[in-house]
Amino acid sequence: MSIIIGLVTCLFCIGLSPITLGQAPNISPSPNPEESENILPSPSLSPLNNPENSPLKQAEKDPEIQELMERFNIEVEAAIKLKDKKSELDALGLFSLSSGQLGNLQYQAIKLDGRIVMPVATSIDEDNNLLRLRVKTIENTLDEIVKRNINPHDIDVYPSILNRETVLVISPKTELEIVETEIKQTWLVLTVTSADSRLYGIPIPVLAKISSSVVHEALEEAWQARQPHSLLRQGVISFGILILMITASWLLLASQKYLVPRKKHKISMFWNRKLLLVGHAIIWFPGMGFILRDFPDSYEIGRWLLENTFTVSASIISFLLISRILDIFVKFGEAQEKLKSIPIRVFVQLFYILVASLFILIIIANSINQPLTNILATVGAGSAILMLIFKDSIMGFTAGLQLAANRMIALGDWIEMPKYGADGFVDEVNLFTVKVLNWDNTITSIPTYALISDSFKNWRIMFESGGRKIQRAVYIDMTSIKFCDQEMLEEFSTMKYIGEDIKQHLSNNNPEPINEKFLTNIGVFRAYVMAYLEAHPKVSSGPYFLVRQLHPTAQGLPIEVYVYCNDTAWSHYEEIQSGIFDHVLCVIPQFHLRVFQSPSSYDLNAIRMRDDSTETSLD
Repeated sequence: MSIIIGLVTCLFCIGLSPITLGQAPNISPSPNPEESENILPSPSLSPLNNPENSPLKQAEKDPEIQELMERFNIEVEAAIKLKDKKSELDALGLFSLSSGQLGNLQYQAIKLDGRIVMPVATSIDEDNNLLRLRVKTIENTLDEIVKRNINPHDIDVYPSILNRETVLVISPKTELEIVETEIKQTWLVLTVTSADSRLYGIPIPVLAKISSSVVHEALEEAWQARQPHSLLRQGVISFGILILMITASWLLLASQKYLVPRKKHKISMFWNRKLLLVGHAIIWFPGMGFILRDFPDSYEIGRWLLENTFTVSASIISFLLISRILDIFVKFGEAQEKLKSIPIRVFVQLFYILVASLFILIIIANSINQPLTNILATVGAGSAILMLIFKDSIMGFTAGLQLAANRMIALGDWIEMPKYGADGFVDEVNLFTVKVLNWDNTITSIPTYALISDSFKNWRIMFESGGRKIQRAVYIDMTSIKFCDQEMLEEFSTMKYIGEDIKQHLSNNNPEPINEKFLTNIGVFRAYVMAYLEAHPKVSSGPYFLVRQLHPTAQGLPIEVYVYCNDTAWSHYEEIQSGIFDHVLCVIPQFHLRVFQSPSSYDLNAIRMRDDSTETSLD
């Protein structure tokens, strides 16, 4: 088949509408084959004086030359020229691509059942759509002949002259043995143009003669492939290949326990279940290629599978090995305390994308027989469309890089983002999402770009500083606030933390000093709380240490504690904070103060019982 492809090409300039015999055009007889053959000059191959030692006689012994002579019914000189031309065009890659350019010509291959029959050409200055339309029209005509199950032995394909142009014609044979044939139609297949002649470097008459032979052979091959005996034979072969593939897959599954580590905690770098899936792909891809290639309607799919199995499998295996190595690198980095602040996974995923894109482009380039540079140029030209389609992914990608570069978040950071219901530790940071493990053990996924466009709270500095803020207030009933008399001060002097200060104050005998903190019971209470917190082992002395009054409200006078706990663990922090305010609430009555709270049913019931007892006593 490669010889056929390498020898022929032609350009279709006229439509393929069937022409019945009653409407047959005025087609002049084809040129004499001997005259066509004489068009090819052969000055360098003229016979020598000794016929046995002449280059022509030696060339006749070449099997390939003999095949060309018998196949196309040409002399040895023309066969030698065709062989040289075939080698030259094969070296240029003319018949390995479905389309392309050669000099100032553009060409596209005619296909029948997915097989390349012959390329046709046109000038590079002409519209490429015209070339595609001609090729499609010719393919439709050949498909029509094949689908009508016309025996190629009942038809002739020959060159003729129509309107001073060389054309290929398909018509029924007129021999006596097939005069009763049901074929009553003649087809004009194509016009052999000067562009085709320039593409091959062969004169038009010789090219037309060769093209007619190639088209006839392509029709015969397509017809043979559709015969019942051929389909039955191929079905039996396909069934055998299917059995072999199933057996190979079963053996691969049976050997899984020897290839994959049995214990989950053991990590195998080169063998895992993903690679076993690739093993199944290596079995089934070429197998299905062999099966589909020998059926007419699926030849092209089967050929693609066979040609690209190695590239696809090698690319997938290489990517899995690289990803496995990178996964180990990520796990090692995330286990190091010094590297936790760096979102290594973001950079690794960026490398993933680049490697995966490269392998995909390699597979595509190999599939369509185009250089990788051409594919990269096409991708670059379509980058604007890709940016619109993958807008969200690109935004997440750039946001992930910003988060990584600025170290805005890191693994283990406690963040709050009420808009997305996130309140917990960062569990994973990648290019597109940030996963937060909430306190209720739920996972919240936040788009990475949301952390750039919206605000969030990060508690990392709190943990790094070693101090966690305690800011809480108790509300004092303002009717219980009063000046301290001598008796109250003597009572307070027995208290821990402030007793010595009050005793010193009493020993000075200052008559009601207005600016003294022991003037009121609320002032003594604040001094007590301040001293208590200073003596507390879990309360830090900085950066702020306050016990202050806030603006009075309808609920009373707020006394706020604003200090820092030196234990940032949540459970310890809550325990320390609760212990502090347990003590504060219990000590408030000792300063003749009352905590304000709204009346409850208990308070209302106590009032009712007091009123009842008053009425009873009056009675």
